[in-house]
Order: sequence, then structure tokens, then C-alpha cells
Amino acid sequence: MADDAKLRGNRFFSDGEYEKAAEAFTQAIALDPSNAIYYSNRSGAYLKLNRGSDAVKDAKKCIELRPEWPKGYSRLGTALYYMKKYVEAKNAYEQGLTKDPNDVNLKDGLKNAKAQLPDAVSLKELTVGSPHAKFRSFQFALRALMAILFVVYWTSWGNWTLAAFAFANFFKLGAINYAALLVWNHGKPQMNAVYAQRVVTDPTTQALMFCLLFWFSNPYSIALLPIALNEGMHFASFLGSLFLAIGSPVGSIIMDKVFDPIMPYYVGPQTAWHTLNNHGKWAALYHRTPQVVANLDVGIGLCLILELFTPARNFMLLLIYWQLLRIRYMVSPQLKNAFGQLDQTLTALVYHPRCPTAIATGYNKLKDMLAGMVKMPTQEEARTQAASMPKCTIM
Repeated sequence: MADDAKLRGNRFFSDGEYEKAAEAFTQAIALDPSNAIYYSNRSGAYLKLNRGSDAVKDAKKCIELRPEWPKGYSRLGTALYYMKKYVEAKNAYEQGLTKDPNDVNLKDGLKNAKAQLPDAVSLKELTVGSPHAKFRSFQFALRALMAILFVVYWTSWGNWTLAAFAFANFFKLGAINYAALLVWNHGKPQMNAVYAQRVVTDPTTQALMFCLLFWFSNPYSIALLPIALNEGMHFASFLGSLFLAIGSPVGSIIMDKVFDPIMPYYVGPQTAWHTLNNHGKWAALYHRTPQVVANLDVGIGLCLILELFTPARNFMLLLIYWQLLRIRYMVSPQLKNAFGQLDQTLTALVYHPRCPTAIATGYNKLKDMLAGMVKMPTQEEARTQAASMPKCTIM
């Protein structure tokens, strides 16, 4: 009866008819729901049908019914591996090997799961094992405090004092973080041109100036977003490493439940997020985030311009912020790309048939003026300018 259904399922499975195999195993389970083998076989059929979550459920049921049978752990590990839950797959294989240390399938599965994970390090090595580890832990602590202040700011509507406190201290901690990173990367400040050039062209310097500007300004909500996005990515990355160091599956659960549904929209369809392993996913995030931050920076600049038409306008903040953007434009390819996208949008608008010609003419003149402001002089132009400067003499 139940065994007959199981045998039919095995034949269908061997013939590659996995849908019929799953149906046959389901019939066997209906006749004898206490047989772990039927759940194990259906788990394998579900996996062939790309039904990973169903395969995991059946594998867990198999283990529940027959906890000493290594096959159930092999099924569970394989299903979790297919779903790219490598930490959980590793744990399943390791648990199975406690039942049968010589099981070849479990050993091979464990090897494959470990190959998909970052090199495992102990919690001590990750946090205090080296000067670099200690510095990363220091940054993690700062970012954790920034995350708290970010939440406090957005949940303190109606309490202006608390919101202002959270806003100012968010950027204060950001400034401390970026200043420390500059010292870590370039050493203590030095009074020479080489050091100055390295620091000026470092994107960290621009982020530091951004934090200093808004630290001393009135709360401006949108200004929180670029820093929060950039630092949040680093915070999440280190937090994932912490979970991995202590052998916790929480990191992979967060990736599965939070990141996987959202990040395909964030990184874009060309990235094929769901085909990437954990290394690839974090690489995609690190590649995409600077461009998103640059787009937000341009958006903040536009908001400040639009505020000129409101009572909340702040001329000083506008001038200083756009000067920072001007400097960043010279060294940041992401910001150049953001302004390029903005230019494409505005060009399409001003050259619309219904748009007056005068607006298009004015826009082109504005573009030419701005291009001249950010143009880097050639070496020949720099020498000519230096030669034309008046000489300083002492009487």
C-alpha cells in the first residue's frame, strides 16, 4: 500500500518525472505519516522541482520522526544549501555527522557549505585579534550609536529638543568616525603636499566635511540618509561577521528575510542578486552604495535650492553645501555620474516642445558656467596662471 506508492515515486524520480514522484510520495505519507523515508524522498523530489522551502520542511519532519538517521540531516543540508543558507546548511551537516561521522554525503556537503562561507575566525580574532580588528570594533561601536540616534531622530517628532540632540550627535559621531579613518589610512596629519593630496582626494574627507557641516546646522532630515546608508552597510557587514564568528544562523536569516526581498531593487536587475553567494551579494552592495549616496547628495543640493522659495531657506548652508559638492565633483566619479543623470533629465525637460526656448538657452549658459567652475586646469594652464600672478616683494 504505502510502500507501493513509495516504489512508484522512486520509479518516477529515476525517470526524471519529479512532479509525479512528489505526488506518489505524498500518497505514501497519507497512508503512513510516521515513516521518515517517505518525507526524505519527497524532500528530494521537491528540491528537484525548485521548491526549496518545501524540501526543508520535509527534511525537518524526517529528522523529527527519525533523529538518529543521517539521511534526514543530509536532506536538510542539501535543501538549505540550495536556498543559499550556507550557515544553516553547515550546521545541518555537522549535526548529521554526530550521528554518523563516516557518512560520505554529509562530509561532502559540509565541505561544499564551508566553501561558500567566509574564512571562519573566532570572535576574539574578529574583534581584538589585531590592530585592524580593534579599529573595526571601534567603528562598529560608533556605527551602533549612530544607528540608535538615527532611530531616535525619526521617532521623536514633537520633541524638538530630543530630535536636535539626536541629529547633532549623529553627525558628531560620523565626524569622529571619518576623522579616525583618515588617520588610520594616512597616518597623523603632516604638513606636506603629498599628504595633503592623498587626504583631499580620499572620499572619506568629503564625508567628514559633510558631517561637520550638518553637525552645526539645524536638523535637516534628508541629510541623515547618505551617511546612514553608507555606515549602515558597513555596520550590517560587520554584524554578519559577528554572527558567523559565534556560529549563529541569525545573519543568514536576516539576509534571507530582509535583504533578499529588497536588495534586487536596490542593486538593479542586471546584478542577478538571487544567483549570488554571500560574497557576491556584499560585493554588489559595496559597489552600488556609493552611487546611491551620490544621488542622495545631489538630491539634498536640489532640496536646498528649492527651499529658497520657502521661509525655511538657509543661504549659508546652501552656499557651503554646493561648494562641497563642487570639490567632490572633481574627485568623485559617482557624483559626476549623478550630475550626468540629472543633466539628462533636465535636458529632456528644457528641450520639450512646450518649453520656452529661453529656458533652454538659460540652462545651457548655466551648464557652461558650472562646467568652468569645476574644470581642472591642465599643467600648462597651471604654469601660465602661476607666471601671471604678481610677485611679492619686500621693501
